[in-house]
Amino acid sequence: MPYLRPRHNRVFTCLLAFSASFFSSLTYSEPSLIGQSGLIAMPDARIDPDSTWRLGLSHAAPYSTFWSSVTAMPWLEVSGRVTRIAEVPGFPGTSFEQTYGDYKDKTFDMKIRLIDEKRYTPALSLGLQDYLGTGIFRANYLAASKRFGEVDLTVGMGNGRIDGAFAGLRYMPAWLPAVGLSMEYDANDYSGDYGAAQSGVAVHEKGINLALQYQHGPYAAQLSRAHGEWGINAHFRIPLDDKEFVPKTAEPEPYSRIEPRPNEAAWLAEPIFQRRMVKSLLEQDFRNIQIHYKQRHLSVNLTNTRISHMSRAIGRAARIVLALAPRETSEISITYSKQDQSLAIYTFVDLKRLDAYFSGLTTRRQLAATVLIEHASPLRNATVSDENDLLDGLDEQKTPLRLADDDTGDVVAFSYGDGFYRQLRIAPKLSLFVNDPSGAFRYDVHASASFRQRVTKGQYLNGALRLTLAENISQITTRSNSLLPHVRSDVAEYKRAADLKLDHLIWSRYWQPGHKMYARASAGLYEEMFGGFGGQLLYLPKKGDWAADFSLDWLKQRDYKGVGFRAYSTTTGIASLHQRFPQYGLTATLRAGRFLAGDEGLRMELKRRFRSGIELGAWYTITNGNDITNPGSPSDPYNDKGLFLSIPMSSVLPRDTQGVANYAISPWTRDVGQMVASPGDIYELLEKPLQLDMRDFDGLQEFGDVNDDYRLPAQPASSP
Repeated sequence: MPYLRPRHNRVFTCLLAFSASFFSSLTYSEPSLIGQSGLIAMPDARIDPDSTWRLGLSHAAPYSTFWSSVTAMPWLEVSGRVTRIAEVPGFPGTSFEQTYGDYKDKTFDMKIRLIDEKRYTPALSLGLQDYLGTGIFRANYLAASKRFGEVDLTVGMGNGRIDGAFAGLRYMPAWLPAVGLSMEYDANDYSGDYGAAQSGVAVHEKGINLALQYQHGPYAAQLSRAHGEWGINAHFRIPLDDKEFVPKTAEPEPYSRIEPRPNEAAWLAEPIFQRRMVKSLLEQDFRNIQIHYKQRHLSVNLTNTRISHMSRAIGRAARIVLALAPRETSEISITYSKQDQSLAIYTFVDLKRLDAYFSGLTTRRQLAATVLIEHASPLRNATVSDENDLLDGLDEQKTPLRLADDDTGDVVAFSYGDGFYRQLRIAPKLSLFVNDPSGAFRYDVHASASFRQRVTKGQYLNGALRLTLAENISQITTRSNSLLPHVRSDVAEYKRAADLKLDHLIWSRYWQPGHKMYARASAGLYEEMFGGFGGQLLYLPKKGDWAADFSLDWLKQRDYKGVGFRAYSTTTGIASLHQRFPQYGLTATLRAGRFLAGDEGLRMELKRRFRSGIELGAWYTITNGNDITNPGSPSDPYNDKGLFLSIPMSSVLPRDTQGVANYAISPWTRDVGQMVASPGDIYELLEKPLQLDMRDFDGLQEFGDVNDDYRLPAQPASSP
């Protein structure tokens, strides 16, 4: 199993801040000691409700396990675990035996529900344990479960570690629903476990296990007795399909002031009325505002630096524009932009119905029939901007420098700027590196001072300076023996060379070369290990839930101290096809091309976006790199793979924000299948506003600052 690194850039623990009431009306399965739904040590056929995520810790000597499982689809449960085996050395007979400690194994499991439980028939599930990993806990099984009143009965058959038939039952008394009793016949063949003689499990025989479990809201624990030993398994659940976990108690109220509206003549003659509208939009975190009025049609071009949903931002802007527009206005168009590129145009042709919706006098379904949603074209974008140069001189828009609130979930942060034209941010960061032979746990704590500056329209400069505060990665003594160019595996050398380092410094230009085409050009120091120049082109089709992009970069490897360059240089070219399946919340991405080490091949990604906005996914890469470093071999080269998690901070903070916490578990001493950190991936930038907000439901999600979604098939945006 490769060494794994979780990469953290936000506070993960804020996910715990949600109410237990979310769980009060649901019935859940229970996890076994390894995290897969089951009884005690044995599995069952149960799967938690769709989009349920569980995190837990268990101990049953000699095994201590940290595990996580998620119901990725209504019929699919995936889980991963890290298991420590006491008294079994991790690297026996090597110099790392004393420093590494006990053996630690990483394992991925899967359960597929083949048949749902019916009135007279049981649920039937197929399970795979340790299907990705070292294989020391590998087992396959079929399990059937059927409820009879307060008793849930399970029978099954397995092979591998689960050796033969198993059975069990769980009793959940209706008069005491928080408590349950479990009993099972444990069919595990412990004698075949890795280090069984040293750990003591070689003497464990098949037999009866008993357990008592207790559940309170999202929290649950199980106390078990097996093989003469006590065991414990504690966990909590997170409902990923809840839109938010924390009430928006700190969210600014929508615009509600009643102002006298000017007539058309006064609006055109007196700039004060346009300035009043701009000032009100600025107060609601809108930036880059341009306004154009002609023949009773009011056009507004803007972006928002805080609100997470484009449709919600459009709704807040529409309130202000409607309240302050000339009285003769018959139609309003609001164009939403990002990085100075206009993305979508919302045109409101029935202003009386729009006003009635904001007043609660009509429904969203009735409003949707009067709203035209289009992809913005570069020609229309230019027209609006050129005719509104007057508003660029507003002091409120040019110099809104201020101390900004923390909307990103950092433990502590200092932020200064306007969030659009310029921003300086100082915050601590933490990276964790696990399972190096010279030490099972490695960390890197550093302070990051990042800045962002809008140079001119469509051009941005951003960078970050990092100061190492504490780390032990530089103590790693193993050196990579990879036969590929060392594009990632020399990470310890980069951490060891200097405490103060320019992490990245990038100039980027964004523009729209054609309708539904977006482009980026970048140059500079992309990341800690590479600098260079290149670009990306994205195409969105007129119809269909897919997109395609191509990125091309010439790169040169930076030296360890970050002040110069090493001899290695390369050109990477990656073509990507993204296909959405909105009915399932899935996005599949296929990438093909040339990677950092010069290897060529395919990278496959699959992710699911839940109603909360949280995304969970995985990737697997196959190239001709032939990485034979253990566990790879000449006959079976290692392939790059990993898991990733994206958490929108708006779901866990008391106010809306565009901040996102990204986490990944990925190999950190591998060179095969690696990609350079993108200086500004266009698909990631535009996926949410154009592929999600604009297309899902009717394009008006949270438009009125209320949750009034009505179920419709995903609606494609209309095209001119």
